[in-house]
Amino acid sequence: MALTDITQRANNGSAARTPTRQTTLFDALNAAQRHSNKRQRRSAPFSSSSQENTAPEGNSDQLEGKVLKRVRLESLHISVPTPPTQSSVVHNIILPAPAPKSPAAQYGSLYSARSAIRLRQRQQNVPMRAVSTINRLESLVSPEARVYRLQAEEDSQIGALPLACKYSNSVGTQSRLALVDEGGMISLIDPVNSKMDVAGEDGMQPVVRWRGHDNSIFDVEWYADDTRMVTASADETCRLWDVEQQKLLGVFGGHSQTVRSVSWRHEDQHCFSSASRDGSIMMWDLRVNKAKVGDEYSYRPVNTISRAHYGLRHVGKAPRGKGSLVAGSVTAIKHLRHNANLVASVGSTSETVKYWDTRMSVPIRATELPTPAATSLLPSSAGRSRGTSSLTLDPDGTRLYSACNDNRVYVHNALLPDTPIAQLDAPEFECSSFNITTSVSPCGRHLAAGSANGSVVVWELDMYGQNSSKRRAVLQGHIKEAGCVAWYPGAEKTQLATCGDDGTMRVWDINVELADSAKADPMKRCRWGFTSVHQTH
Repeated sequence: MALTDITQRANNGSAARTPTRQTTLFDALNAAQRHSNKRQRRSAPFSSSSQENTAPEGNSDQLEGKVLKRVRLESLHISVPTPPTQSSVVHNIILPAPAPKSPAAQYGSLYSARSAIRLRQRQQNVPMRAVSTINRLESLVSPEARVYRLQAEEDSQIGALPLACKYSNSVGTQSRLALVDEGGMISLIDPVNSKMDVAGEDGMQPVVRWRGHDNSIFDVEWYADDTRMVTASADETCRLWDVEQQKLLGVFGGHSQTVRSVSWRHEDQHCFSSASRDGSIMMWDLRVNKAKVGDEYSYRPVNTISRAHYGLRHVGKAPRGKGSLVAGSVTAIKHLRHNANLVASVGSTSETVKYWDTRMSVPIRATELPTPAATSLLPSSAGRSRGTSSLTLDPDGTRLYSACNDNRVYVHNALLPDTPIAQLDAPEFECSSFNITTSVSPCGRHLAAGSANGSVVVWELDMYGQNSSKRRAVLQGHIKEAGCVAWYPGAEKTQLATCGDDGTMRVWDINVELADSAKADPMKRCRWGFTSVHQTH
């Protein structure tokens, strides 16, 4: 029955009544109002409720001396459409602000006031869900014009493999992509201004390329203003470079083995830390501990944490858990944003994330082990420790993502170190080496990770840094292991750079037309790569 018919039948005394009266909307509202008044012990909640209004004289259809009953609906937070104006109306309804759609319009005219309260509670308790954006990544494509193939040096017939790539902090036309390889070369590429729909014979070409080290370069980090960068190499040193002139500014020596990772200190770009395979973490300050050697400076560390990640070495038939302590490799470090004195590190001996205070004193005895400020341990398991390959901090500085060799990416709370709050995995994700890295998009909604099978997996993240939607995008373009990945830092476009052991670096952009063409043509799909979106059940 329509709401208009119910209103007319309830307010028109001459209307024919059915033997069994059906409860109307106004009856339910009146009962709810009486119940609310009784609970709140209010005899006269509204000043106008005790007033008597008489109908104007001269109209026989109106009832004189009838008390107008006022029903206030704001306590229920619902709205009811205003009944049609008639001369016999006795209920004077005060309506709140109009709503886009009333519960009566949603559920019909016979609407329970108790149901209205339950509906309001459910709407308040349901969290807001962000709109999924993973389907946009299905148009990511990397045509031949967006592929950079590393060339062999003049004294070598074997092409060098890319080991790391990082975008500069600048966006737009000033953006540059730094690529370092195992030949010790540094390449700067313009990822924004190069054409995408025209395939050149040699693909992308670097803006400038120079030799940085005499051995492989494993990591590169840009300075805050993009005028300088620091590199970490297998020649056991870090080097500071003037990007504009490709000039060496300083050499940082102190490690006894390959330097795997470097990280600048936030809000204080005079200091950075380095991690090495010798198991030590060293802190450097550009203002102190330096000596002029020719045109550049030679630096010594201001602090050293030795044996930061140690493990057990089993000898012979030693029982499980027994053995000698050995210094494991420190595979990655990352300075935290909320505390400039804290640096997080992971190693090759376990999945543990350790947090170090860079001001801590060095142990006096050589047998003493350093004590971290905090640790993030995995729940106890029967499996052996497999080590961690990379460590990534999200743009907000609240989440740490560690890619472990058990084919999982663990999510850690950087503000409150404890057990991981979540883990990410996928059938396409294989982390079997210490060259696999991860990267979080500038919006914080996507986490990309390389894989040993050549795939690049991109998980969709929620506001807590977890993959609650169980959706992921898989990029297929490399024919060998895809190690390093990096997101473009600007918000005006979605771009991802990936490096593979096939000797190529691919830049992926969103282009619907080229993506559809690649999926329809098998030959283009092999040359350009393609992206597919999957749902995990």
